[in-house]
Amino acid sequence: MKNKGIKIVGGIVAVLIVAFSVFTLSIDGMVKSGIEENGSELLGTEVSVDDVDVSLFDGSGSINGFTVENPEGFSDEPAIEIGQASMQVDLGSLFSDQIIVEEIIVKSPELFFEQKGIGANLKTLNDNMSSGEDTSSETSLVINYLRVENGKVKVSTTIDRERTAEASLSEIELEGIGKDGSNTVQQSIRQVMEPLLQEAVEQAVKGGITDQIEDKVQDLLGN
Repeated sequence: MKNKGIKIVGGIVAVLIVAFSVFTLSIDGMVKSGIEENGSELLGTEVSVDDVDVSLFDGSGSINGFTVENPEGFSDEPAIEIGQASMQVDLGSLFSDQIIVEEIIVKSPELFFEQKGIGANLKTLNDNMSSGEDTSSETSLVINYLRVENGKVKVSTTIDRERTAEASLSEIELEGIGKDGSNTVQQSIRQVMEPLLQEAVEQAVKGGITDQIEDKVQDLLGN
């Protein structure tokens, strides 16, 4: 009788563990698909995430292998790669119409600024965000604090010959994104991506290579 009771308890524990694992995977998958679908729609190119891990105990988590592919007309090299970003999420909000992220720390993002002709990939991404229609759901997204640290941008052009350079990005800190509750998921993502893209372009200009490119374009045009 005792052994039977132990088996029953063991079976209940096993079922609970399986249910907990399935529930955890469901949340991770929900966050992952939300990032990929909204990001791809907003930027007009494929956005993918390797893995999302959210703890059901304290809401801590990570986003791993975040990649933004280059827009059409540019090389196959990704425009943005983020190996890992840590986050703290309000777990209860994941099942409401307002998702609250207490903190996101983006570590060592790598951006690729590609000049092709008179166009540039990061400008194209920024233009896509500005011109695209927000078709996301009524769910709002609040990000109370965001920090981007140790980022870098690689610059490349193939006008007359290949030119490359690399520059570090300044640390970016943002607070209260969507705090009034009116931001859709895509609008909050836009408020995160815009300063990152702008900082990358600014550092590319400071690096001097874009000045060289502009001079070469003028030469090619005969001005």
